[in-house]
Amino acid sequence: MVERVTSQAIQSTVLSNIFRITEDLFRAQTEISSGKRILAPSDDPSGLRDSLSLRTSIGQEKQFIRNIDNTKIFIQSTDTALQSVGIGLTRAKELAISSLSGTSTAETRGFAAVEVGQIVSQILESANTQVKNQYIFGGTKNRTAPFEVSASGAVYLGNTESFDIEIAQDIILGVTVPGSEALGTDLNPALTTSAQLSQLNGGSGISPGQFTITDRAGNSATITVSAGTTVGTLISNINAAGINVTASLNSLRNGLALADTSSVITQALTVTEVSGGTTASSLGILGQQDGNLEGRDVNPTLSSSTLISDLRAGSGLTLGDISIINGAASGTVSLSSASTVGDVLTAINNSGFNVTAGINSGGNALRVLSTDSATVAIVNDIGVGTTAENLGLGGGRNVLDTLIQLQQALEKDDSVGILSSLQNLDRGLDSTNETRAFVGADLRRIEATNSINDQDIVDQSTQLSNIEDSDPIKSASDIAALEVALQATLSTTARILQPSLLDFLR
Repeated sequence: MVERVTSQAIQSTVLSNIFRITEDLFRAQTEISSGKRILAPSDDPSGLRDSLSLRTSIGQEKQFIRNIDNTKIFIQSTDTALQSVGIGLTRAKELAISSLSGTSTAETRGFAAVEVGQIVSQILESANTQVKNQYIFGGTKNRTAPFEVSASGAVYLGNTESFDIEIAQDIILGVTVPGSEALGTDLNPALTTSAQLSQLNGGSGISPGQFTITDRAGNSATITVSAGTTVGTLISNINAAGINVTASLNSLRNGLALADTSSVITQALTVTEVSGGTTASSLGILGQQDGNLEGRDVNPTLSSSTLISDLRAGSGLTLGDISIINGAASGTVSLSSASTVGDVLTAINNSGFNVTAGINSGGNALRVLSTDSATVAIVNDIGVGTTAENLGLGGGRNVLDTLIQLQQALEKDDSVGILSSLQNLDRGLDSTNETRAFVGADLRRIEATNSINDQDIVDQSTQLSNIEDSDPIKSASDIAALEVALQATLSTTARILQPSLLDFLR
């Protein structure tokens, strides 16, 4: 039996072929105009997945490069500042040696003291260097000048934390050096429950007043903070407030932590001030948190009861012997048996070397001063020990204090003090050069990582191009072939689709 193909079937087949060829032609033209092979997810699902992954990776690499470009100046400025410090220390040492010569007089030493005073000002300026309106030696407390100088010595006002950036995948690098590691001392005592609230925030204390804690279930309690309260009492008052919040010292032992134990959660854990006060803010717990709240560093200061084991954020110090030279009085003081800051101060004050030891005005280091107006007390480390340096009493990174003591010794025509300062000047130079070496290593690392990031972008961009980009020669060939096919199809269609009554009756 002979079957007849209807005109409708022929038309449908012909139109389908025309549409297919036209679509392929459009695609080939789009590939040439856009330069891309993947124009839609359906074009190559596997290739699209790899393409998106590469684009994400390239974006990360570009961000790492921006991080490096934006912060490399901090490392470069740190090196420049430390270079200036080294030059100043070298000149101060020359002046000290010259002042010990047989031709030196009280008058020439007075002139040398003036120049050392200028060196102190120059190094203070370097220590308070700013980059992008941020103090590079202040740690993360970089909006206020980190160093102050007075007649009694230098005080570091920054913190011990470093400003870090991510320079590559899972690689974090500190781009600043806290002044407590380079040019001064911060004993950074850990927060304890026995600490008075007046000892917090660098000695400025906590503002008395009230704040409200609202747990995640919506229960609220108002806490009253009065003068003379200890951290332990404050924690007990919060824990007894009758809400689902437990207060404690935070994991870093430099602030408070609030843990929410609510079983039903309707909101964030919230701490607010009462009547426009600043109590919660000064305690470092103001704000909201979806989970537990980790308070900021409240910068506790030293007291005579501070344990040696609580210094350096709880890492502690191992103390040894120090040398005190004060005119005709000099000798060794052993601090190895000291368990508190008070023990250290007592040992020094009872040494019989006409000195008074105390806590500096910043509450973060110790200070030794002569009780004889004609002499300057110089504290040195013994051998390879670092006790004096670590306590902020002299030598090593305490370059500003070393220079201030040299200036005072020159002003008082104290040849013993001038001579004793030489050791601390040498140690200061060694410490500065060592810090510069670490900074230089960081700079080399960041530049090498930047080069690796640049090459990674080139390599991944090449791979992305191989996946996404079209082959213009192939696309042009396809267009030519498709145009011929389209013309042939249209021509054939014109001859086939000539309907007439006679054709229909056949």
